[in-house]
Amino acid sequence: MKRYIYVIFGRLAKNRTLQHVLFWCLSFLILMNVLKVSAEVKRIDLVYAAVFHIPIGLVVYLNLRLLFPSFWEQKKYFLYGVSVVGLAALGSGFYLILFDSWIDYIFTGYYFIAYYSFWDITLYFAIYMLATSLLRLARGWFRVQELENEKTLSELKALKSQVNPHFLFNSLNSIYSLARKESKEVPEKIVQLSDLMRHIIYDSDVDLISLEKEVEMVNNYIELQNLRTQKDNKIEFETVGEIKGKKIAPLIFLPFVENSFKHGLKGGAKNTFVKIKLEVSGKVLHFEIENSKGKPSELINSKYKGIGVENVRKRLELIYPEQHTLKISDNEQTFKVLLQVQLK
Repeated sequence: MKRYIYVIFGRLAKNRTLQHVLFWCLSFLILMNVLKVSAEVKRIDLVYAAVFHIPIGLVVYLNLRLLFPSFWEQKKYFLYGVSVVGLAALGSGFYLILFDSWIDYIFTGYYFIAYYSFWDITLYFAIYMLATSLLRLARGWFRVQELENEKTLSELKALKSQVNPHFLFNSLNSIYSLARKESKEVPEKIVQLSDLMRHIIYDSDVDLISLEKEVEMVNNYIELQNLRTQKDNKIEFETVGEIKGKKIAPLIFLPFVENSFKHGLKGGAKNTFVKIKLEVSGKVLHFEIENSKGKPSELINSKYKGIGVENVRKRLELIYPEQHTLKISDNEQTFKVLLQVQLK
C-alpha cells in the first residue's frame, strides 16, 4: 500500500499538467464556497467563481511565465518586485472592467457586479502570486534533490560498470601466466591491479578526486591491459600541463580507455593503435582519445556506445552542466573522443 501511494505521488511530482489541473480545481472549490451568496451553492455561484478565475489566471501565468524567469531567476529582485506590483494593479483593473462592463454582454441572464474593491482584489492577486511562486520554488528545490539522487545513482552504476569483469579475470590470468614463468614483474602487476581495484571501489566514492590519482589509475589500467597485447600494439598515453592540485569527477576517463582497447587493439583492425592525450591548461582539461576500428562484423558494438560511456555522459551533464563539451566521432576507420571540462 505504501509503495502504491509512493508511486502515485512520484508520478504526480513529475506530471506538471496534472499539478496545474489539481491546483485550479482546488482553487475553484475554495473560491466557490467563499464567494457563494447563500448557504447552498447555486448555478450563479459556479459561473461567478469561474469568471473570477479569469483575471487570477492571467496574473498567475504572466508572473510564472514572464516575470519569474526574467527577473527572479536572474536575481533581479528589485525589478521583480516592481513588476509584480504593476502586474497586480493591471490585474485589478482588468477585474473591475470585466465585472462592471464586459460580463453583462457575456452572461445576459445574470446580474454581476465587481463585488471587491481595487485593494481587495489586489490582495487576492498577491496571495495567488505568492502561493504559486512558492510552489514553483519548491518544485525547483525538489528537482535539484532529484538530480542529486540521479547523480548518485549514475555514479553507483558507473562504479559497477566501468570495469568489465572480464578485464579482472584476464588480468589475473595474465599475472598467473607471468607467475608460472617466474617473471619478476608479478609483484608489480599485483600491486597495480590492487591499486586499480581500490581506486574504483573505495577512492572513487566521492564527488571529486585528485586528477593525479585518476591519471595513475588510467596508467595502471593500461599497464595491465598491455600484458595481453603485442609489443608493437601498445597504448600511447601522454599528459601535458600541471595535473597536481587539480580535481575531477572520478571514473570519467576509464570507460573511453576501455572502449578504445576493446575496439582498437582487440577489434580486429589492421595497423591497430590507441592514442590518448590529457592536457591541462589553467582550469580547462582537454582529454583526447583516438583508436583504430575493426570491421563492423568483428565488433560487438559497431557504434561507440556502451553502458559505461552513457553513464559518463549523464554524469558529465549532472556534475558539469554547461561546463563541458563531449564530442564522439565514429567513422569507418577510427573512433575519436574529444572531452573538454572546466575544472572546479
